[in-house]
Amino acid sequence: MSDAAPQLKRKSEDVAAQRKAKKQRRSEAAARSDDGRNGVDTSTPSATTTHKSKTTPKPKKHSKSTPMTNGVSQDATNDTPATSQKTKKLREQQNGAANHVESEPGIVETQTPSLEVNGETDGAGHHDRKPPSTPDLLPAAESVELRQKQEDTSHLSKKELNKKKKKERKEKNRAARKELTMTEVADSARKKKAKRSEEWLTSSSQGGWFLSTDPVFSPDEKYLILANLKSLRIYAAETSLLANVLPIGDTGVLTAFALSSTKPNQVYVADSTGMVTLWDWVSGKKIGQWDAGATIQHMAVITRPESDEDFVYCHEAGDGHSISVRAFYTKSRGSRTELKQLLETSSAIHDVQVLLQGRYVVLASDDSMTVGKRVKVSKTALQDFEYVWREFKFSKRITTFDAFSRQPQGSDKGKQVARDQRDVIDLAVGDEAGVVLLFEDILASFAAIESSQKGKKDKTDIAEGFRPKRLHWHRDAVGSVKWSLDGNYLISGGDETVLTIWQLATGQPQHLPHLAAAIEKIVVSPTGSAYALTLANNSVIVLSTTELEAKTNVIGIQSRRIDLEQMPKESKSSNAHLYIFDSVPLAVNPTNSSEVFFSVPSSQPRQKNEGRRSESYLQTFDLANQRARGRQALTRNNATEPNVAPDGGRIKEPNVTHVQTSHDGEWLATVDEWVPPRADSGYLNEGIPEFNEQERLHRREVHLKIWRRDRDNSQWKLEARIDAPHFFEDVCSNGRVFDLVADPTAAGFATVGEDHVVRAWRPKTRLRDGVVVRGAEKEGLVTWSLDCSVEISDKLDVTEGSQQLLPPRTSRLAYSADASVLAASVSWDSEDAGVTHLIDTQTATIRRSLTEIDVTALSGLGFIGQYLVVVADAITVWDMVSDQLAYSIPINTAGIGRLDRIPLVRLATNESGGTFAVSLPQFEKRDSPASRIKKASSRVSIYNTDRKKPLWSGSFPGITLALASRKSERGYVILDSFSCIKTLSPSAGRLQLPTPPPEENEELQRVSYEVDEDEDADEAAGRPLANLLLSEDLTQDIGHDEHVFNMQDLQNVLNDGSVPPPPQGLFSNVLALIGGRPHKVAAA
Repeated sequence: MSDAAPQLKRKSEDVAAQRKAKKQRRSEAAARSDDGRNGVDTSTPSATTTHKSKTTPKPKKHSKSTPMTNGVSQDATNDTPATSQKTKKLREQQNGAANHVESEPGIVETQTPSLEVNGETDGAGHHDRKPPSTPDLLPAAESVELRQKQEDTSHLSKKELNKKKKKERKEKNRAARKELTMTEVADSARKKKAKRSEEWLTSSSQGGWFLSTDPVFSPDEKYLILANLKSLRIYAAETSLLANVLPIGDTGVLTAFALSSTKPNQVYVADSTGMVTLWDWVSGKKIGQWDAGATIQHMAVITRPESDEDFVYCHEAGDGHSISVRAFYTKSRGSRTELKQLLETSSAIHDVQVLLQGRYVVLASDDSMTVGKRVKVSKTALQDFEYVWREFKFSKRITTFDAFSRQPQGSDKGKQVARDQRDVIDLAVGDEAGVVLLFEDILASFAAIESSQKGKKDKTDIAEGFRPKRLHWHRDAVGSVKWSLDGNYLISGGDETVLTIWQLATGQPQHLPHLAAAIEKIVVSPTGSAYALTLANNSVIVLSTTELEAKTNVIGIQSRRIDLEQMPKESKSSNAHLYIFDSVPLAVNPTNSSEVFFSVPSSQPRQKNEGRRSESYLQTFDLANQRARGRQALTRNNATEPNVAPDGGRIKEPNVTHVQTSHDGEWLATVDEWVPPRADSGYLNEGIPEFNEQERLHRREVHLKIWRRDRDNSQWKLEARIDAPHFFEDVCSNGRVFDLVADPTAAGFATVGEDHVVRAWRPKTRLRDGVVVRGAEKEGLVTWSLDCSVEISDKLDVTEGSQQLLPPRTSRLAYSADASVLAASVSWDSEDAGVTHLIDTQTATIRRSLTEIDVTALSGLGFIGQYLVVVADAITVWDMVSDQLAYSIPINTAGIGRLDRIPLVRLATNESGGTFAVSLPQFEKRDSPASRIKKASSRVSIYNTDRKKPLWSGSFPGITLALASRKSERGYVILDSFSCIKTLSPSAGRLQLPTPPPEENEELQRVSYEVDEDEDADEAAGRPLANLLLSEDLTQDIGHDEHVFNMQDLQNVLNDGSVPPPPQGLFSNVLALIGGRPHKVAAA
């Protein structure tokens, strides 16, 4: 529209100029021709005109004479005014038509000065035979013509007056057309601007794994403080709800935190950039910030002796490890810091504990414990803090420890006992073998050893030399151990999902079994009335010490955790570990786009880096409330049984590979797969490794399970289990399921497998002797079974022979919006380009096979309206209606090959928004030359089917593990390798009614435009806007009693500045406005 308006304007101006110039030239030629032909002087034009006006007061009919071949009519010899007037009128009509026809081919760019004479020409360019005029009369003719233009319209004939009015009407119509054109151009520009200004918004990340630090209770035990990589989170202990969030920014990650010892409402937070921030966690205000100059891994706060200031013990990690004590002063003290270095070591420090206001510091390394004792206790200045360190080695790797300061018992020799010997420190240490070593009064043991080793400089001892007590129940490494407040009990936990309470007086344990996951951290509350447990499934529970029942349950996103040690490194074999980035099955609830379902492992303990664990559970997460809604098992598991094989190894659980929900959210389909471990298939060994691996894969178990929503307890009930949905009959083995999709219009699912077959599964009403079988709640039971199957061959030409034994690399499925077409793309395990089949779902036949799209590196397939989207080596959009390519965009993934990236590229389509999103992995070298770990990120781009340029594109840290469409909304959900979920959605402007056009002239809105007889029909046809304006007035048939309203009236009804009326009243107001009845319903 914006391009048509200037063109119409230029064309109108050029045609008018051309007509005027032609009329001038013909008038001049006629005057000169009359002067040379007749040589007879006649009356002046003014006299002639006056005479005509007097003699012809009423309009007369045109002359019926026809023009001769030379353009002179038969009545031209008659010189009477009446006949001359008739001839002139007739020729004017003929000349006007001729001029209009000749004005079409070209455009006149220059204009001749206007000279009008009393002579007319016909369509052939000849002039009428008029009395000759001399050159002296030309100036007089011009002045007379000017005076004629200025004369009152009463001197004109009625026909000329009508012609003038018609000309004015045409000018008015032309102005109206121009105004409407400019209005539509402005509207079009405004719409385009609004479309260009549409942006996509990224929500803040939700979730993330809690740090492997102890949870912190508030002094009143009403709040629980936890931390993840990006924020410090405060939860209410009574409701388990999030009360406050303290973000650290985008520049680093949170590494440590500790409560202030003088002001319990303040907390110190350290991040990876070396910054330490003091927050008021109650109000959420930042109090101070300091640059520590190093990354702090652990923090412990004490009160400065004889003062109300904090001293912060910090474990700093860099090229080495060091222990220091710092004083962070606020603005009242100049916002400065004070530092005292206490210890430097090359051994990695795993944990730090400070006892008795800094008199003792206990450190844990891989295989040693170090105890530091302060030597100048009486001095309180920071620079006077000095320690003597004692180290003792262990034969096993240390996993956890806890120190306890016991009050010394009374003694008759108390006056002779040194002060430092009155402090009693008990130490409990857990190792990787599951043993808890109890060192009682470790200070006395140190004193005894020092006295026996006088003169030796070596201050390293052997732990076994202290003869500790051994408490052994755990089969695997001890996850955490803590002392009770009274020192009579030890609480420990590990990978067995059992909380063990040791009674030290008897040495007997008590157990609380069947927790949800392995125990990683244990914290005793300040009053000793509760235990806080951090589990290996990213959850924290608080148990009462009396009933051992859960009082608080904080659950984060439990998806696959990828540690820094698992990231690809700068080496040739770095891509061998990319399987940890395989897709996480995720689905969005169609009826509630804020509810997502995804598979999670049962437990992911940090003590055991076993790589990728099987994901056998389904977690439901609520994005709107930022909390987990539920968790249930999808496969067989060992939650209530010892997960130990006869040889002592871990029993591997089945892994969920696909999750999909039906179009109405009533059904859930999952696919799980289990393959025997290599260690358990040794009996199949025949000396040929390839044969052994093939036999192991032939024993694969695959199940397609259909679940139905149980709205009473917000869980899924298993309705059907289909064993071996894709089965190889010739070798009696189960084939893998490559893809699972849901029917967008009805209850049903489709799968494509390794057996070259696409199968559709649908429910059927369960009948018994023709009667519907009903359940306990009188609902009809259904049975899921195979509806149809389509075999897809690896060769389109049947003459080439069958190669059914050729296994496909991968396959993808996609339903069209109306479920009439099911697309199946197959990428063969070779350099073959692959093929995409279009299956008619009604007849279960292949209607078209697309070989024009290369799907060798197939990653995704989807439909957007009439367009098929394929992501392989390029992002290809294919128009299904015209059967041709819409556009294709090559993709680039840094640091990863085209075949290695197949399971890492994600595609999601959004039918409601007409867009699709693609996520591409990126592995780049880090800026620091010391780090060999690659920097992982994902590039997410959003496209539509109209243009190749993305609507939005952005990079995120980490690899996208799942990308799904918010089916009922225009947006997408992203799950990344940090176990964080974020959403992408288009920005929505303010909702408003269309702006009504300016109310200028009411006649202009209702004018009935007329077409002059002299105006060319082709000119009007070349202007599409003119066709509407020149048509019949659309409102002329409306009766005077009918009500006509504009947009302002509608705005007044919908928004009158008061409380909006109820829906029924609003509907009545709109009907009253349309019907013209002055009725209005007020707000309730």
